[in-house]
Amino acid sequence: MSEAQGFDKARRELVSAGRNLWLASLGAVAKAEEGGRDLFDRLVERGRPLEERQRHALDTMGGRTQERVRELGKLVQDTVEYETKGVLKRFGMLTKDDVKVLAARLDTLSHKIDELAAKQELTEPATVTAPKERRPRQRKQ
Repeated sequence: MSEAQGFDKARRELVSAGRNLWLASLGAVAKAEEGGRDLFDRLVERGRPLEERQRHALDTMGGRTQERVRELGKLVQDTVEYETKGVLKRFGMLTKDDVKVLAARLDTLSHKIDELAAKQELTEPATVTAPKERRPRQRKQ
């Protein structure tokens, strides 16, 4: 065997070994990809229940937070109303409650006046009288 033939044979063996190495690496990548997909799918399946638990916990915390915000808002509103009443009373001004009581008293008085007027109309004879003429008021000088 000549040196050229030996070199040619070594070259073919080297090319064949390189090709086999290339094919082996492609096989390893395919196997890793296949195993990677399986691993990925298993991780996804294990993550779903965790996501549900986290979503449930978040919803629960969100509900509690909303309730606390409502309570805090009510507390602030009550505090502002209480302090406002105190300031108005110190300045001798009517509060909202005072105005409500006064309005209720005025309504009661108005109903009593209407009842009295209705009774008065029933007891008086039905005579029509001309309204009195009014003279303009004179100014003091």
